[in-house]
Amino acid sequence: MSSAITSSEKIFYPGLMVQQAAYRYPGTRVRLDRPFDLAPELGTAHTYNDLAFLVESTAASLWAHGVRPGDVVAVYKSQNADIMLLACAIARVGAVPAMLAPALDGGTISELLEQLRPGYLITDAARLVDSDLDRVVGRLVPEILLVGRPIGGYRLLRDRYGPPPPFPDTEPGETAIITHTSGTTGLPKMVAQSRRGMQAHINVQRRIARMLRVREPYALCISFVHARTYSALAMGLERGLPFAFLTDHSLGNVRWMFDDFRPGLVETHPNTYILWEELAEEPDGPLSQVKFYIGTFDAIHPRTVKTLLRASRRRRAMYFQAYGQSETGPVTVRPYSRWIASRSQGRCVGHQIPGLTRVRIGWKSDGRIGPIEVRSRGQARTYVGQEKRFSANFTEDGWWDMTDVGHRGRFGCIHLLDREVDRAELLESVLKVEDTVISRLPELTEVVIVPLDGFLQPVVCTRHDRPLDLPAWRAAVADQPPMAKPLQARWVDLPSTATWKVKRLELRRMLLEEGYGIERMALA
Repeated sequence: MSSAITSSEKIFYPGLMVQQAAYRYPGTRVRLDRPFDLAPELGTAHTYNDLAFLVESTAASLWAHGVRPGDVVAVYKSQNADIMLLACAIARVGAVPAMLAPALDGGTISELLEQLRPGYLITDAARLVDSDLDRVVGRLVPEILLVGRPIGGYRLLRDRYGPPPPFPDTEPGETAIITHTSGTTGLPKMVAQSRRGMQAHINVQRRIARMLRVREPYALCISFVHARTYSALAMGLERGLPFAFLTDHSLGNVRWMFDDFRPGLVETHPNTYILWEELAEEPDGPLSQVKFYIGTFDAIHPRTVKTLLRASRRRRAMYFQAYGQSETGPVTVRPYSRWIASRSQGRCVGHQIPGLTRVRIGWKSDGRIGPIEVRSRGQARTYVGQEKRFSANFTEDGWWDMTDVGHRGRFGCIHLLDREVDRAELLESVLKVEDTVISRLPELTEVVIVPLDGFLQPVVCTRHDRPLDLPAWRAAVADQPPMAKPLQARWVDLPSTATWKVKRLELRRMLLEEGYGIERMALA
């Protein structure tokens, strides 16, 4: 084993992290809500040993197909936890996994592949056909490898076997994995992450996990292509935590999985937590054993934090809010106990992380509110194919612009108010108004206030798409800025990212576009 790989015990190396965990905790259980597409015959009950075997055997197949160190291998397949194993197997060969969200349409994928120019694409029949990618993929990628059933003349990934590949030399500062941004403001940007940068993300979790002595079974229901997934996986493997990986966030599936697995540590997207508020209302329900909730990806409504914490029967249950980006990793962390959640407002996202980040409020127009700017040890390397755009996001003195607006609180915490592009005139924070309204109307599962030409247009979703109680709405917004009559829509009709963030600019375009917007989105 080379010296570069030996150092991977301290520097993130996805190609070996599963195998190293299996060496220490071979029998630790792993539960799935659907079998891996890579090996459906193995079912849904696994151990760390099983995962290590799948990573090694898949790496051997990749090597037999000609994948070599330094190659870029794109992964675009149907949602399943084996996406993580594919990333690890690609890294095991010494190649660079480029992770593409299954929810992206074929046109977006084509544009991203143009930027990546990978040597290989791992996909499946469903993604190829449903996205119409099969018509253009041949000119974008030299080699296509399929997982699952065959289609056309494409080769199956696991139709070749051979000896394990040699351990490659990988420098800590070189690109270890490519993920992408959520794409809330347009085409997602391909973010190149180094081993050293990703290790900085992991160190934050490691520090917190050691302090809290975390040994809880860990349920993950998040995007398997996101950078956050790999730092979460690395931390859990390092501590030998039992895992449950969920591909389906529906209430029935979560209830079934959690009743058996009984997680003490749970992580999902903020808008999924809103959906799970219904589970929190069940006495001794699926969330009753949860001690720690983790929330990244986006700010969460205070109502949801309070609801989740009330659902737990564990003493000192906590919700951890992390604010950051794919480009920076976690920037601030804010723990919420039941007591803190009952007395705080959701725009506070916490303090900078000692030893990892520094945060400042940049140039200010009113002496208080301004752009949030960051220095981070977890900084990504670049945007693949858009290197100038990445460099342009730094200020002249080297701070990264988060493209968010906020202010610093009395005790030094950072308050996130809005994305810069979502600001509304004469309104300090659109998000703060949304927090207030949704806290007053329990039947709401989402409210998005869209600044249009001269007025504010609320778009609301309700639990089970029940009709909105308009008198209750009017009472809830009576002391808020004037708004138009709310438009009620189904959640599935709102434009959203792979991590369930609402694409506010796209929603605004839909509302302004003649013959589309309100008429097409409104519920009957």
